[in-house]
Amino acid sequence: MMDRFKLSKWFKTFIVAVVCVVSSLSASAENRFTVNAGFLFPATLDATVGYEYNFSYGRAFEVFGELGNHRKVGEGQFWKGYFWNGGLLYKHQLKRFKNSNFSFRAGPVLGAVQKEFFIGLEAGFEYDYVFANGIELALIQKNNVCFLHGDLFRNGLMVGLKIPF
Repeated sequence: MMDRFKLSKWFKTFIVAVVCVVSSLSASAENRFTVNAGFLFPATLDATVGYEYNFSYGRAFEVFGELGNHRKVGEGQFWKGYFWNGGLLYKHQLKRFKNSNFSFRAGPVLGAVQKEFFIGLEAGFEYDYVFANGIELALIQKNNVCFLHGDLFRNGLMVGLKIPF
């Protein structure tokens, strides 16, 4: 019981630190609100909400929260395999096109699956197409490696929008 309290206290400290960093960085820049949804292997439906802060030379950081669910068939089985996590991603632009860009993304994640905490790493690629009004369409390939629980690997594709504000 004491180990869970220590991890929970560490998690709360991590969240407070991330919120402080995001609020201090959001003073001036082109910021974006991100919404993504997709399918991850093995049989996982996934949705992500985040905040992206862009720097110069194609670099960006994203703070995100994620909710996923292992697809199960049967009455009352939908929420049996859910997980939630959050993290911080560093995005480095690999190639810039006329109205789009291709980036590498990587960072740590921390969350829980059915009352068991986990820590992990996320890496992948992101292709963004910018429309004339500034909204971006994002195609994301992501790979997660999560430790301390049975769902070690998750990878798949997500589609989403980035809305500037």
